[in-house]
Formats: sequence, C-alpha cells, structure tokens
Amino acid sequence: MPARTPRVVTYLMWALLALLALGQPAARGPAMAPSEVLGVHANADDQGLQGKTYVALGDSISAGRYATAADGIFPAIVADKLGMSLDLLARSGTKAGWGVVEVGAVNAAHPALVTIELGTNDVGFSTPADAFAAQYETIVNAVSTPHTRVLCIGSWLPSTGFDQIIADTCQRHGGTYVSLDGFYAVTAFHASDGGSSYLGRTDWFHPGDQGHAAIAAAVLAALGAGPPPVVGPVPTLSPLGDVIRTRPK
Repeated sequence: MPARTPRVVTYLMWALLALLALGQPAARGPAMAPSEVLGVHANADDQGLQGKTYVALGDSISAGRYATAADGIFPAIVADKLGMSLDLLARSGTKAGWGVVEVGAVNAAHPALVTIELGTNDVGFSTPADAFAAQYETIVNAVSTPHTRVLCIGSWLPSTGFDQIIADTCQRHGGTYVSLDGFYAVTAFHASDGGSSYLGRTDWFHPGDQGHAAIAAAVLAALGAGPPPVVGPVPTLSPLGDVIRTRPK
C-alpha cells in the first residue's frame, strides 16, 4: 500500500480515561497498551453480545498488521472487552471484492456482531467508486440479519468519497458506521518503520499498538461500550528548529 504524508496532528491523552477506570495501568506493552484503553470489560450484557460470536471481516488491519502481539489487534481487543468469541476472516492486501466471496463464511458462523473493515486497499489501488459501491452493498446486504449487529469501519487511508459510500450503505441496511477520520494523520497510531511484531517486520503505513487500540475504542464507542478516542490539532509552536518528516526512512 502507498504511504501518505501525515498531517501534523495528535490525539488528546484519552489514555487517562482508562487510568481513571482501572485505577492502575496494565503492566505489559507501551505507554498506552491496548489492554489499558477501556477498562477490564465493557458492558456487553445490555446488548446480548456476551458469550456470542463476533466475526471480523477485513484486510491486513483486521488481520493484525502491525500490532506487537496477537491479543493487541483491534478485533481481539473488541472481543475481549465484550466477552465474545472471535472469528477472524481477514487477508492482507484484499479489497471489497474478496469480501463478497466470504459472506457465506460470515453467515455460517451465526455471528451476533460483525465488523466490516474493507476499503483501504480499494482506495490505495484505485478501485472505481461504482464497483466498490456495488461490492460493498452486496457484503452488507448479505450479512445484515435481525440477529446480527453490523458495524462498517471507514477506510484507514483517508478518502471522503469511499467513506461516504461505506457510511451510506451501512446505514441503509440498519448498520452503524465507525469513522476513522483523522486516525491516519496521527503518527503515534502507526507502527514504526522496520520494527518487530508477531507478524514480522513492521512498516509505517499500518497501525501499531496504539492505532489498533484507537480503532477498538471507536468500535466499542459505536456500541455504547466505551469512550471514543479523541483526535485534535497540535497547539501552535515556534517554527524554529522544527523538523517535519513527510515519510518514514
């Protein structure tokens, strides 16, 4: 996937919310480890999700590139916080057309919750918008049932047009759109270039631990099970001595 120039933005210290909820931070991981984000367990009982199956359909981001550990990927965090069993259907580099083929496997799992995280590769490799819209419509229509909560996650790679297709399609079928607007521009949400993860050497394009934690927080917030991550502008600083990296080396 191509790298894009990140804007100079940051997120507010929403990890403080987790510290207030937990009392003490978890021992493992970086300063804002996924296990610290939203407390021990989110409230799944009110939605009848606890103990049921959660299917995460997606591309390399759902597959876990590039979290440090398998339990730090956003679908695993969501499943843990909701007390659900995770069925991960994800493949690196895939587009919405692949998701069409997988809808049978999604429905065969009889999920109570489905997240659809597709579109980033369609944006990055210029899938025609009308083709993407038709494919995404097929996916959402197929997995939307009276007993399934469907969440459609926006593109990690910024695209107003594709995000609008995702949002409109999801809402038309009674699902919930989860925006990742602004996430890509937060450098701390990205993995380090040439770092290590349980899936191998990392790149800057994909989310790292903090990025996966932020996506999980957005999903859980859409379910009413936690506070959302907040992304805001950096206060204006003196330009003297400032160096802005346009892409990782």
